[in-house]
Amino acid sequence: MGTPDPDENAPTRHFGPTPPTTRIPARTAATRWVTRVFRPGARGGGGEEATTVVPPGGNENPPGGNEDATTVVPPGGGDDRTDVIAPGSDRTSVLPGAGTGSGHAPRTAQAPARRPSGGGTRGGPERRWWQKLLGPFLTWFTHLVSRVVVGPASDLDYAVPADLRKRYQILNRIGSGGEAVVYLAEPVDEPGRRLALKVYRPGHDINRELLDRLRARGTSSQHTPAIQGYGSATSSWGEDLAWEAQEYFDRGSLREVIDQAPLEEEQARAVVAAVAECLHHWQHELQHNHTDVKPENLLVRSMDPPVLALTDFGGAVRATMSRVYGGVAVTEDYAAPEVIEGRREAPAAWWSLGVMAHELVAGRRPERGGNWLTARNTEVDISAITDERWRLLARGLLTPAPAARWGHDEVAAWLAGERPNIRTVRRQRPISFAGTNHEDPPSLAFDLLDRSETGAMWLRTHWHELRAWLDREVNDYTFDRAYLTGLDTYPESAHVAISALAARYVPGMPPRFRGHEISADGLLTLASGDASRHAVVREAVESGAVGLGSQHWCPHPECRSGGSGRCALLEQVQHQVPLVMRRVRETVDRAADGGPDAPRRPEQHEIDTAWARAVELVLDPEVASGHRSLLRRQSWHPSQRSAAPHAPWWAEQRRLALRESGDPVATRAAVVASLLLMPEAVRVGAQVQERERADGRARRQDRWAALAGSARERWAGARNGLSEARQRRAEAATAPEQNDGTTVDPTRPQEPASGKEGRRLVREERRRKKAGRQVERTMHQIERAQSAGRCRKFAVPAALLGLVDGLGRALRPGDGFFPDSEPILNAYTGLLDLSNSALISWLAQISGTVTGVLPGGAGAAWWLPVALSLALLWMVRVAGRYTAKARRRLAAFRMAAVGSVLMVVVLLSSGLVALGSGVLIPLDWLLG
Repeated sequence: MGTPDPDENAPTRHFGPTPPTTRIPARTAATRWVTRVFRPGARGGGGEEATTVVPPGGNENPPGGNEDATTVVPPGGGDDRTDVIAPGSDRTSVLPGAGTGSGHAPRTAQAPARRPSGGGTRGGPERRWWQKLLGPFLTWFTHLVSRVVVGPASDLDYAVPADLRKRYQILNRIGSGGEAVVYLAEPVDEPGRRLALKVYRPGHDINRELLDRLRARGTSSQHTPAIQGYGSATSSWGEDLAWEAQEYFDRGSLREVIDQAPLEEEQARAVVAAVAECLHHWQHELQHNHTDVKPENLLVRSMDPPVLALTDFGGAVRATMSRVYGGVAVTEDYAAPEVIEGRREAPAAWWSLGVMAHELVAGRRPERGGNWLTARNTEVDISAITDERWRLLARGLLTPAPAARWGHDEVAAWLAGERPNIRTVRRQRPISFAGTNHEDPPSLAFDLLDRSETGAMWLRTHWHELRAWLDREVNDYTFDRAYLTGLDTYPESAHVAISALAARYVPGMPPRFRGHEISADGLLTLASGDASRHAVVREAVESGAVGLGSQHWCPHPECRSGGSGRCALLEQVQHQVPLVMRRVRETVDRAADGGPDAPRRPEQHEIDTAWARAVELVLDPEVASGHRSLLRRQSWHPSQRSAAPHAPWWAEQRRLALRESGDPVATRAAVVASLLLMPEAVRVGAQVQERERADGRARRQDRWAALAGSARERWAGARNGLSEARQRRAEAATAPEQNDGTTVDPTRPQEPASGKEGRRLVREERRRKKAGRQVERTMHQIERAQSAGRCRKFAVPAALLGLVDGLGRALRPGDGFFPDSEPILNAYTGLLDLSNSALISWLAQISGTVTGVLPGGAGAAWWLPVALSLALLWMVRVAGRYTAKARRRLAAFRMAAVGSVLMVVVLLSSGLVALGSGVLIPLDWLLG
């Protein structure tokens, strides 16, 4: 969220209207150059002045910074056309109006008419085809750059969900608190009716039971605002935000009255009576105790006489419940001391009245020594009140003990002129811790939690004294004494004992362990943060401190709705993480005893990190996708892949981690084990990979030696045969003349009378030469087959383009494509202009002639590029398979090359229109 969350203990802040928008000089406007460069067809030059944003009807911005009702007025000179954005309309709908000097009213926005598939663009300068084709991307990039340069969007763009903006017109921002932001709004169907629209921050919910009762009562009660509606809506960031719309009080809250303090006697008495009557109505009529009573939540219905209505229903709980677990926000300055114990009883609201009474007559709140819990047994300093009767009222309402505190009956008696008695309670013998005396367990538990290291050392030597004090003075046997037994023998359990005391006596405080917050958010911060804190995470889970922390107040609405009074996330961590780590230890033990390629056992800090990762996976399941992505990248990423997948024991764990099984514990254990053993897997995998490479080289050398030996043997046989033939010819040349007077021809071997022997010798020589050529050709094929897999560089893109082209042919209507979205329409128009260009038209004509030769009109069918794409993918797979024969891989390479060329011809046959339609038509469905 863009609005920072303020301190929950701070009073409600009020924000006035933002100052009027000023004129920006053209040379200092940071976005003018960006707009001219990245926005096709954008107007503007070097000397053009920047426009001024003026709200309708004045020179100031509308209340609350509403940007849905603005008029953009160009400065003098240039085009005088004014663009008006009507209130409540879509920010992207621009209504063309008349000139500033013409007096014409703005026209109503109408949807752009559909243009034929081959039409041009009217109403503006003609843009080139690349501007139309890349227009949507450039528009998106312009918006992104403008957000970075100009700043974040206005509050209405993300704080108020779009569903609420359709129902209510936001007029102003009234204020904000720790739970919600309040806006002044009007229902769209009821103009003029002012409402206070309260939009809660993420993680906060509304009290639907109470809202149902108040809505049913209507306006019958003066002490509760009328409810107009409530529910939940989705923000611009995809978060579910609760909201409620209630009666708007134009007189403001009691804060404006108290800011004028000190008041006169009669006016102050009237205000006290009004607050007391309002609290009595809530506690007796509505049977609800309000836990955050403060002046900002007391709205003024009238001042003569004063009538107040209590709002902020997130702080109201059932009066029949003595304790409730839930992250209900309270304001420390007005909260009673016992609220930290988890007690949401009626006396807490009357303490808040005592603080306000002190403000009414003294002009300030009473001083509270120390912190608001350790001072809970000390009397509040009310010396600033000089009047005795008012001092009596403040003393009765600001009594630290809830049982002795005044209520409605005592306040009514005081208003009637009586003097009710100040009740007292029995004080317990205090116990001393590090120089501080504590009279009750909550005060001691808070101090131990606040000074955890000192408290742990104190408990190791004083746990006998603490047990005796709880038994004899406090008489509280609900706390399990096992946490306070044997701390001198097991000193590491002292921090767990502090967590147990805090869970029992101060559940309103965030749970802490060794000084670190271990709530769901705090534990997630520790687990995902610095590795030096991971040991604290492991110890907190192993010792059971996280389970004790689940007994504290939980801020999650889903946990409060369960009714168990515990934080479901922390309970899940305490239950699942030990199970996950038990399986991780079993996996490490099994892998470490697996033989020569076994990994080394992880160090203790690595085990602590594994515990932290397990906690993170339970608290934030979305983190698992990032871990799985890291595990996948070990195989394919060019810069992040490693030798880890070559370790068989790690590959098995990664397979289990990447597979979504029905058992979340097993899956998370596999993820944690894979990450824990990945450094060792990289080391062992490198060794395994090197051995595999050595074995592969040895096999290739053996294969090459066998092939080379066979070739050498054949070549030697051929050479021997040739030598023998030459020798015979030489012998024939020196032979004596024959009887008939002729000599032997020296150029050919001497043949016997039959001639068969000579022909045999010639055939053998030819066979030897052919065998030699065959061996050389085989070796050349083997060498070329080693690089046949490179065909994927051109065949795979061609196949993907073919699939898109086939999709476009199947989806494109026969009578033309008419986009509904304006960006898609511009892009499609640019695509048509590209296809009608001279070069593309000439190539399309030639390609169409080639594909037209196919029988049955197959050249224009959608299945032709799809079938060709599937064939290309199959050829790529065959060409890259090292186990296939070299001749088969070479054939697949050649066929892939021919198929890629044929794919280019098929794509050009439609002038690239079918290819572009395969992208633009699905986008038009999504955007339209």
